[in-house]
Amino acid sequence: MSKLIIFLVLILNFSGCGVGSIVALPVRVTADVVDIVVPETVSETIHNVGDTIEGVIPF
Repeated sequence: MSKLIIFLVLILNFSGCGVGSIVALPVRVTADVVDIVVPETVSETIHNVGDTIEGVIPF
């Protein structure tokens, strides 16, 4: 049983749970929508915020 728990922890550690990607998704969608309306620099800034959110959340 302990080997199974260690195996599952290792799998989650290396694959990640995707929480950072899920949290950053609304920001990235907003950046894509803003890109249609305003200049590209504004949407790039919003997209960079999404990248930062994904990078800060370690799992």
